[in-house]
Amino acid sequence: MVQQSQRSAMKTTPLSLSLLFLLVRFTTGAPAPGVETFDTDPGWESFRSRLMPDPPPVVQQHFGYREKSHLAGGAKPGEIGGRVQRSMNPATYAKVIPARSFEEKLTASGTFAVTKNSGGSGALFGWFNEKSRGWRTPNSLAFRIDGNNDNYWLLFEYGTRHWLTGGGATFEGRYQTTKTKPFAADGTPHRWSLTYDPAAEGGNGAVTFTLDGKEWRQPLAPGHKADGAVFDRFGIFNQQTTGDAMEVYFDDVVLDGSPVDFSEDPKWEARGNEGTFPERAIRPLHNFGFSNTSFAGGGRGEIGGIVWRDEKPAYYAARTTPLTLQDELSASGRLAFTVAGSDSGVYLGWFESRSKQNKTTPEHLENQKNVLAINIEGPSRVGHYIRPGYRTASGEGEIKSSGPVIYPDGKVHLWKLHYSPSGAGGLGQIILIFDDSTQTLDLKPGLKESGARFDRFGLFNTQSGGWHTELYLDDLTFTRAPPK
Repeated sequence: MVQQSQRSAMKTTPLSLSLLFLLVRFTTGAPAPGVETFDTDPGWESFRSRLMPDPPPVVQQHFGYREKSHLAGGAKPGEIGGRVQRSMNPATYAKVIPARSFEEKLTASGTFAVTKNSGGSGALFGWFNEKSRGWRTPNSLAFRIDGNNDNYWLLFEYGTRHWLTGGGATFEGRYQTTKTKPFAADGTPHRWSLTYDPAAEGGNGAVTFTLDGKEWRQPLAPGHKADGAVFDRFGIFNQQTTGDAMEVYFDDVVLDGSPVDFSEDPKWEARGNEGTFPERAIRPLHNFGFSNTSFAGGGRGEIGGIVWRDEKPAYYAARTTPLTLQDELSASGRLAFTVAGSDSGVYLGWFESRSKQNKTTPEHLENQKNVLAINIEGPSRVGHYIRPGYRTASGEGEIKSSGPVIYPDGKVHLWKLHYSPSGAGGLGQIILIFDDSTQTLDLKPGLKESGARFDRFGLFNTQSGGWHTELYLDDLTFTRAPPK
């Protein structure tokens, strides 16, 4: 718990000294007085933050080499494939290859057939890295077979070493509203090829995908080739998010000009491709709160977990006394960002419980209200910014447009969020210190006076459909009440 004496110090201590206090505390490893270390369950309020069933559902993977199978339209019996299910648990069947990169030309071709599909499913085929994890997989270049009930569409995509992503679609318009008729999961074989040319687009690099003789081309986005990627596997990998299964087969593969013979067992590497496993995440069932873990670098015990972008509200938070934009606010702690797919996001900070619980309109149509927080989110071409933001009681305000990029690599970060109502010449100013970077966000004229109300501090979701993040927090301090 944050003691009153500490809150008074927060009120009067300059930000530079507060930062020095943070550095001393974390450098020595000793928690400062009033730090919430989560050695035991703090009993914070959970509003729709624990929705996963107990016990969790089971994922079943069953794919690999099939000696007598002849479903993908190959020249002779023998192929690879089977039942591939979407899951947070990685599942792969792949050839181990010498490390390749975006500096080299890559080519592959072959045939495939989808014989069965259920619900929302997904399997990928192409280059990846043995350490690749997550949806919109980093260090990958592949085509995705995206199942939807008894049908499927195809996409081709890539991910760099730092979660920058890009790619193209073999259909018209947006996935959700495309006019292009999907393929039926009826076992019809299709012929494909996937090529990457590092010299294309003036040396920027481009991906070309062909399907049954029709071609699509997608340049790498600016800076993505420079960010780089390392591929050391080639083959099947599951789409690492929640979902259902498809049965898909591949044959007549030619990799960088060399045919792969599946008439005999190629003895490719198999990981997680056979067996049943408990699922860790189901869209959009949140699973965050107190956790008896230590990802964030403190002792055992912290808060966090899986938070989905979803239109319905969810939070895990401590109660505070009523706070407003007239009060000085400060928070700090450790943070570990462990998992994140593209189009995911989460907030950490102060908000009003009633505004959050009663919000029924998606955030992309109407802003959240009564918020002063850190936002971890960003476009898929970037990954995730960490940045400050605020919204008044009417929803006015802003989230800073960019900030330092935070990667879902599990590294422990130090952060401090500070709001001064007298900052920026009396407009009010938010300062976010994240590791070695500092960001400032001045309130717009008149918005401090128009006001915002806060009665909670904690984690809360972005209310717009998307995917999930997983993060953990420890050694947390935050303003709970106005100083006397």
